[in-house]
Amino acid sequence: MRRWCVDFAGKVAVVTGGGTGLGREISRLLVENGADLAIVYSRSEADAEATARELAGGGRTITTHRIDVSDEGRVASGFDEIAAAHGGIDLLVNDAGTTEYVPFEDLDGLPGPVWDKIFGVNVKGTFFCSRAAAKHMRKRGGGAIVNITSTAGYRPSGSSIAYAVSKAAEAHLTRCLAVALAPDIRVNHVAPGGMYTRWWNTRRTPEEFAKGAERLPLKRYAALEDIALAAVQLLANPSATGQALVMDGGGIMPT
Repeated sequence: MRRWCVDFAGKVAVVTGGGTGLGREISRLLVENGADLAIVYSRSEADAEATARELAGGGRTITTHRIDVSDEGRVASGFDEIAAAHGGIDLLVNDAGTTEYVPFEDLDGLPGPVWDKIFGVNVKGTFFCSRAAAKHMRKRGGGAIVNITSTAGYRPSGSSIAYAVSKAAEAHLTRCLAVALAPDIRVNHVAPGGMYTRWWNTRRTPEEFAKGAERLPLKRYAALEDIALAAVQLLANPSATGQALVMDGGGIMPT
């Protein structure tokens, strides 16, 4: 258990993509620190339900909700359902994301529909969910939002040009929302570097993946639980808004 000096008792947290990978670790840490939880998923129903069962039993209320974050109408109705089930919303982590693996030099591999899909989830979805959550946060006096971006938004890297550009846009969206929703709602983002999630399972072995970290000052990528801790720390810190925590073993040090 990674419990530390924060108490989310009485708070309702929503985590999009909260049943798998990093989202699952964030969900776990929020529940361990007292929050009730709504896990949002689009396709990974079995994973979301398994995570909910695993985290149940500690007295927290945990629900799962199928919401395509790129569907504006469904986001609005889905977040209303979450607020009705839990009595409100206080915290949001926008972890849902998508990509396509397309080498940077393959410009023809990124037709319009691929751009639309990636931006629909990573950028528009983050906006739709933040807007829908903010409506309910205001009813409870405020709240906090953390977006999960990527170091691909800082430099040309990642699974495709479209993904990298979407993460740069999501980072700036974070800053824009921090201004738009202040002072009652804080908005920050965490930018992970390499993460060995299921997306990599068919591409590299854990050993092959780890070799990529040899160039980093810490000689390792951030563990999922450490990235989750960064997200939850930003949710808890009352003086942080419009800020980024880069979790990549020291590879990028933004000024």
